[in-house]
Amino acid sequence: MKILGIDPGINNLAFALLEIKNDFYELKDWQTLNTKKCKNITEKLTYLFNNLKDFVEKSKPDIIGIEESFTKTYSKAGSRLSQAQAIALLVAGLYNIPVKLLNPSEIKKFLTQHGKAKKEEIFHILNLFFKEGIINYQFDLNPDSHKIDALAIALILALEINHQNALPN
Repeated sequence: MKILGIDPGINNLAFALLEIKNDFYELKDWQTLNTKKCKNITEKLTYLFNNLKDFVEKSKPDIIGIEESFTKTYSKAGSRLSQAQAIALLVAGLYNIPVKLLNPSEIKKFLTQHGKAKKEEIFHILNLFFKEGIINYQFDLNPDSHKIDALAIALILALEINHQNALPN
């Protein structure tokens, strides 16, 4: 089963494709789409849509996890984040792929046991998965904070799916 985790952002949208193997997970790909060369919001959204759509079409994930946009008040940044999230939802809908939305504190709490964890703590936990061979990969990782968030989302879904499959009927 292939799981795509997406960390939406209007300037940097990242995704990580994780495949569940028998006794480990394989990180097939992870990328950060950067829109800094785009001139306006329309170009940014078009760039994100086209690149994400092409990747989903090629990789054929079975489920997509997307970080929920969360802002305490309405702001321009929150609005832009919601637009990037809508792109991810649109691509999932285009290919009839089920989606699970995860809020940031839920992601942090799942991996670190507290919902206010810093990015370094998330990276540390994911590094343990790499070092223990629980997550394998066949390419140069070149991590950034956006890819790490996308992988955290994919990993949480993978662990949930494996747990559900392990339960007796």
